[in-house]
Amino acid sequence: MSVLLGRRLRALRRLKRLTQQDLANELGISVSMLSTIERGAKYPCADLIRKIARVLDVPQEELFVLPDMSDVIQERL
Repeated sequence: MSVLLGRRLRALRRLKRLTQQDLANELGISVSMLSTIERGAKYPCADLIRKIARVLDVPQEELFVLPDMSDVIQERL
């Protein structure tokens, strides 16, 4: 589950055109912590999941679904 969340988080962050530094600053965490979450090595607490969803302006559930192909294509642009 943490790998799925991490991949989805990275895809959404890139869709919003945010750097890891930008998002980490908004969330009040370090870039290394964000990177660890994006790699799936660490799972964020419930409060951080809520914060991530709010900052990325998506429902929390959106963090737990596989990206559709349009997200993947946008990410590569």
